[in-house]
Amino acid sequence: MDFNGKVALITGGAQGIGKAFSLALLNEGTKVCICDINDLAARKFVETLPDILQNNIIFEKCDVSSFSALEAVFEKVISIFGKIDIVVNNAGVLDEHNWRLVIDVNCIGVINGVKLAFHYMNKNSGGQGGFVVNTGSNTGFEPFELGPIYAACKHAINGLTRSYGTEYHWEKTGIKVNAICPGPVDTTLGHSFPDKSLDKEVAEKHNKAVKFIKPEDVADALIFLLKENKNGALLRIDHNGKRFA
Repeated sequence: MDFNGKVALITGGAQGIGKAFSLALLNEGTKVCICDINDLAARKFVETLPDILQNNIIFEKCDVSSFSALEAVFEKVISIFGKIDIVVNNAGVLDEHNWRLVIDVNCIGVINGVKLAFHYMNKNSGGQGGFVVNTGSNTGFEPFELGPIYAACKHAINGLTRSYGTEYHWEKTGIKVNAICPGPVDTTLGHSFPDKSLDKEVAEKHNKAVKFIKPEDVADALIFLLKENKNGALLRIDHNGKRFA
């Protein structure tokens, strides 16, 4: 895939893994819209960029659980850049004590992003096709007793990705759908896990035992995944490296 001149919309693109995604795509020559609920983090991120990259990035504040709000972001990106080639559904939260929020953001938010991508990028309705990448997790493949609602959403993302990432949908739309599924990542979200889990004491021991990877490792895996030109793939990335599930 040639990234130069492509346009990407990244939800949760101002912090953690999403911030690393945004920077990686910018460095590949992609124009980027970061869509995030945290406008302060987004503006700080943009301000740290060199001028040449600032010219290729815009920020739109948005709650991805609202279809209409996210739809307005898609419209804005197209009005500014003329198209969307890549959608990264990355926005996510972890809070077993506020499990409805987890479902709204991690599940409904991703579905909203996929549905809107298929509407605006469809080669048969004015779009040019492209790629959708959903941020999954290693918890989408196995039980996660300390975060069952979070894990349920990540399992759902795997099913959504595989079901849309088929030859049927590719032939109809020109859109390929994949997921990147990291293990523990050295981010604020990752380190907040004990307080947000069902058992803080056990979760603290868990966090001390696991090996965290850097957000940049996940971003490198995103670029790799897009260059592989696959469809319906689930790419796992953790301290053991990257591999397709």
